[in-house]
Amino acid sequence: MNITIETSEGKALVRLDGILDSYIAEEIGDKFESLHDLEDTEITLDCTKLEYIASSGLRLFLLLLRNTKPNGCKIVIKGTSPEVMEIFKETGFDKCFQFV
Repeated sequence: MNITIETSEGKALVRLDGILDSYIAEEIGDKFESLHDLEDTEITLDCTKLEYIASSGLRLFLLLLRNTKPNGCKIVIKGTSPEVMEIFKETGFDKCFQFV
């Protein structure tokens, strides 16, 4: 799993590449924590190359939402494959996030 985070004024782009499962979740969670202090920022989670997301990965997305929303941040998820989108739908997470 590879993750890159780019930030500029008012925007953050997080690219996820590979499989987000429990084996890598702690490492990714540590990187997500760098976003928790952002204010009034649109955070785009680019899932174009995300092959699979396990429940531990979904938890990270939810924690990111809970920690940044009070700071005026908005999270947008883009590029989900049909398989990954199905996981979001089955768990009800499709109602928590904006998808483009």
